[in-house]
Amino acid sequence: MVVEKHISFIRLFKIIWRRLLTMALLSALIVVPFVYFELQAYAIDLTAPLILGTALSIFLGFRTNSANERWFLARGHWGIISSASRNLGHTLCRRHDGAINLETGKKSAKAAKVMERMLRRTIAWVWALNRQLKDRADPLEGLDKYLAAEELEILRKSHNPAREMLYFQSRDYRIAKTEGQFTDGEHFEVVAILRDMTAAQTSCEGLKATPFPRHYSFFTDVFIWMLIILLSLSLPKVEDFGYLAIPLTVMVGWVFSMIEGIGDYMDDPFVDNRNVIPMDAVSTKVERELLAFALGETNIPDVLEPVDGALY
Repeated sequence: MVVEKHISFIRLFKIIWRRLLTMALLSALIVVPFVYFELQAYAIDLTAPLILGTALSIFLGFRTNSANERWFLARGHWGIISSASRNLGHTLCRRHDGAINLETGKKSAKAAKVMERMLRRTIAWVWALNRQLKDRADPLEGLDKYLAAEELEILRKSHNPAREMLYFQSRDYRIAKTEGQFTDGEHFEVVAILRDMTAAQTSCEGLKATPFPRHYSFFTDVFIWMLIILLSLSLPKVEDFGYLAIPLTVMVGWVFSMIEGIGDYMDDPFVDNRNVIPMDAVSTKVERELLAFALGETNIPDVLEPVDGALY
């Protein structure tokens, strides 16, 4: 997620310079013969590029709005993930009063162990889901400090480790419940939190598995190149622009390309680029808070800082 206030044109130029060069060469291929051989009489008027430009603007408006909607939808899912993880931490935290069995009034060593395991697994779940959505090779890398060895072995064989962790959470919740750890209200709260986690993960996976229709991107690109050609065929005649038609055409193409590029970059909110949902930052925040307030640890990771003006 880009957080810098001023966008670096040097960084943008590094991304788009090849496309601009191709536009300039294509435009020059048409404009130079028109001007050199004085063929302006055979140039077309601006009606065709104006109509295409208007249609392309509407097309790009829909494309960009849809991409923005997908991005904010994904960010909303991760807001739910963060909120559910915190709520689960509040409900399972027993470090101040001990894991007291509400039926017998005695401390339960078994429940204390199980609930701490659930808290640590919550941290692992957030990171594993993060990495799965980013298509990382090993979503469980570095999570051995939060997961038991036998559980980690099972997860490494699973096609969806994050989903498997939610099953383990439900299993341990039932163990803690039999140890008298929850009131009726807390019982329903934990069930609701685990349901929200499952729903958020399912929504994220569904959003990732359903990309924006590719024909929009394909035909948007086709229409931009058609506009470059039509402008090159018309601008040499308008106001006798001459060779100046080449940079003007490239400028118009650059504007439309940037708008299309923004939509293309935001189309998949889970890809590792500067417009990605800041899942690493959210995961780090969840990790810090659960370790600090729920588990009472002092060795917590640092806050994730932006890298080159972007938060990942």
